[in-house]
Order: sequence, then structure tokens, then C-alpha cells
Amino acid sequence: SMFSETLRSAKIAFDVVMEGQGSRVIGVISVLPGEGKSTVAANLAGLLAANGSKTLLIDGDLRNPGLSRGLGMETEQGLMEAVVSGQTWQSVGKIDRQTKLAIIPAVLRGHFSHTSELLSSAGMRRFIENAKETFEYIVVDLPPLGPVVDAKAFAPLVDGFVLVTEWGRTPRAMVRSMLESEPYVANKIIGAVLNKVDLKKLAKYGSFGGSEKFFDKYSSYYLEKSEVRGKAPV
Repeated sequence: SMFSETLRSAKIAFDVVMEGQGSRVIGVISVLPGEGKSTVAANLAGLLAANGSKTLLIDGDLRNPGLSRGLGMETEQGLMEAVVSGQTWQSVGKIDRQTKLAIIPAVLRGHFSHTSELLSSAGMRRFIENAKETFEYIVVDLPPLGPVVDAKAFAPLVDGFVLVTEWGRTPRAMVRSMLESEPYVANKIIGAVLNKVDLKKLAKYGSFGGSEKFFDKYSSYYLEKSEVRGKAPV
């Protein structure tokens, strides 16, 4: 699908920009809540694991752990508990048997107002450094930039950010303003993912000669491939 190809393009961007690095910490962020960053983070980590890379997916949205909920992870111990008690990833990590993807959930425990301090703490740095000894990629689903400062607090531990925006919803002026006010985050953005795109509408907005007018053909290409696979003999 085009979604998978977008994630593969993101992986190539990481590998080019971070060439020579042993382990890569990738933060997935958005400007507003509900733009699909958790879905992108989960699928990106899944793609990396499926390609044979040792990958760790962390739910770093301690205020609203949508990734953990979406994956149906019910546990009493998560990222916060491990960092506070000085434990390593092995103590709270869950391994997907099929993909070998390691996942660290977050546990929501009422109102915790000091999440930014936790994400920027020496304990968090030690936790990530320990995980880097095992994993080639560490994908962290972080809170949106707009409401809280958590992503900014975690930024020193990140090698590169992926910014997720939603088609037809995320105001460009807000994205520009947010990035201008957070240069430390902006300078580490490797790429942006435009989520939930309406390809037919996008083609109408494309400039003359732009690639947007070919998006229908792209869609047909992927559809035809899936149809061929479906008709192949078993």
C-alpha cells in the first residue's frame, strides 16, 4: 500500500541521515491530538521489525497512552515505573512472538503532572542508553507538541523526529508556528507524514506537472498488485 511505501521512505531517510550510527532513536510526534501518530509509530516499528531489524516500540505518551490502548496492552508496569525504579527495558518489555518486535507500554495512573521531568530525567537517559545496547531502532510515540512540552523534554535523547499531520485538519500556520517556537525539535525532523489523505481531492490541488495528478495511477498500481496476489494459485 501507499502507507507502507511512505513508511519505507521514512526508513530510508533515517538510514541516510543517521548513517554510521549504531542504534537510532526515532520520535514520532504531531501538532494536535488525534492525527494518527500512534498508528504511524506502531506501523513503522512493525515494518522495521518485519525487515529483520531489532526494534523497540515505546509508548512515551504518559498522559494519554493511546498506543498501549490500541495494542490492547493491559499491564501494571510500564515505562514510567521502569524509569522511576531504575529498571531496564527487559523488566517491562513485551515481545511479539510473530514479528519479534519489543514493546514497552505506558500505564495511566490518574493525573501525573511531571511527565516532562520524567522524560528528560537522568533515569530516562539511562533507560534509553541501556536499550540502545540491544536494539537497532527505538521508535518512541510521544505526546503532541501543542498541548504539552513532553516531546521537547525528550528531544535530547532523539536522533530524529517524524512529524505526523492530518490531511484537511492540521493548520499549516500552526505547524509553522509550532516548529519556529521549538527549534530544537524542528532541527531534528527528518520527515513528515501526511496522514489520512484523500488522493482524489489532493490531485485537484496539485500544481501543473506535479506528482499529485498521478496519485490515482499510484492507487491503481497498488490495487492491481493486491488483486493479482489475490488471484494467484495457492
